[in-house]
Amino acid sequence: MALSTEKAIESIHTMHVLIENVFTGKHQEQDLPALFDHFSNQFEMVGAAGKQWNFEEVKQLFTNNQGKMPDIKIEIYDEAILSHTEHAITLIYTEKHTKDSGVLVRRSCAVIEEIDGKMVWRYLQETFLS
Repeated sequence: MALSTEKAIESIHTMHVLIENVFTGKHQEQDLPALFDHFSNQFEMVGAAGKQWNFEEVKQLFTNNQGKMPDIKIEIYDEAILSHTEHAITLIYTEKHTKDSGVLVRRSCAVIEEIDGKMVWRYLQETFLS
């Protein structure tokens, strides 16, 4: 069965709710492990500032930042599918982070794979828009 585009887009929203909860400190004890379950062990990303991260580094980033951004709000919009195969979807979306100190907007490209019936993130590339 092919990977569902609807579930892939839903995954973007689910991931960012978990990320917001971890950063704000809301439900972080349950949401941090749930967040990690959405990543492939081979996950890699290039952040908006150009730094490359592997899965262990990303786990450390989220662990170190639990509750450190209590005012952050994350919005996801403009989702679009770039490529869809039987086992992976490449998609783009816009991510807006609003905090008391200002707003950051980035455009992201993610590769989501289906592994053992579960959707997991394999790759992410972010680019600042503002």
